[in-house]
Amino acid sequence: MAQKTTEQIKELVQKSRKILITSAKQFSGDGLAASLALWLIFKKLNKNADVVIESFQLPENLKFLPAVDEIKNDVKKLKKFIINLNITQTGIEGLNYDIQGNNLRIHLTPKQGGFTPEDLKFETGEFAYDLIFVVDTPELESLGRLYDYHRDLFYQIPVINIDHSPANEQYGHINLTDITAASTTEIIYQLLKEWDPILINEEVATCLLTGLIAKTRSFKTNQVTPEALRAASELINLGANRKQIVTQLYQTKNINTLKLWGKILGRLQIDESAKLVWSKLDLHDFTECGAAAKDIGGIIDELITTSPLAEIIILFYQINLEQTKVLIYSQGPQNALKLAREFSPLGDKTNASFIINEGLPQTEQKVIAAISAQIGN
Repeated sequence: MAQKTTEQIKELVQKSRKILITSAKQFSGDGLAASLALWLIFKKLNKNADVVIESFQLPENLKFLPAVDEIKNDVKKLKKFIINLNITQTGIEGLNYDIQGNNLRIHLTPKQGGFTPEDLKFETGEFAYDLIFVVDTPELESLGRLYDYHRDLFYQIPVINIDHSPANEQYGHINLTDITAASTTEIIYQLLKEWDPILINEEVATCLLTGLIAKTRSFKTNQVTPEALRAASELINLGANRKQIVTQLYQTKNINTLKLWGKILGRLQIDESAKLVWSKLDLHDFTECGAAAKDIGGIIDELITTSPLAEIIILFYQINLEQTKVLIYSQGPQNALKLAREFSPLGDKTNASFIINEGLPQTEQKVIAAISAQIGN
């Protein structure tokens, strides 16, 4: 009889030497919390693990999460390369090296005779990781350079894909996906309950409940189900501090940030037929509010909560008089990258961004027209 998916995952974890945990470059609170929950679990199981997220910068509102200092923004020493020289006939008397430009030169002195090309072999060692967990990530391309630069790692090492998004491409060697779950952390909670509920201590419970609250905007979205509420209740009983989580996620904004958000919400525009919502900020807004672009973080969540029926959310903000940045978020079937493809965006299916070398009014008009046309098709 075939093993259940959860049993297969448990067996792979038990056999592993070192595990890589990762999430999308443009990670969500759910993805970050899920990654940390897994790291804490593997630590309890005495497994070596790394959390790696490309270009990782920790948001202020998530600094309270356990083990956040463990997150790395790149992989190092991924694989060893071995130069194998047969010295049976020659022995070796001296070895040194130098670097000339981009070339490494190795100098060898045999005890007797000389070396031939047949004596030399080039080998690659094993990867530093033997198991990969990818969480809250619809496609491997969303990992950014971690995937782009190390594709052979993801092809040769077992990948466990855990996600709740209906857009997930089922790229894992094992796919633990559930589109009825409210968050990826909810799926991990159910997985851990099947493995051994005693693994879920206060720190793990805090991570899991944080992901669930972040993904559902404190249980305000349409994705909230009785199962999600039951999971939240059980996690609170296991030690997760709901009050602290909600406070850190939603109630720690300074007055300048709140002023900026007020500007955005006050200019909200809606195209109900296209299920499209957008807003904008100009340079004067940042000056007047005493804020900066970094203070925009979290506003997409506010726009979603304000307009729950919207599937596409767009935010424009001026970098200078001749440059405007555009952020696009898709929470429906539309692919954010494809919608904005004529502007050469960066990102993934859910989040995309790009810069247009024009003023704010021209950019707004051009982008809204292009996105509306794409949705209409």
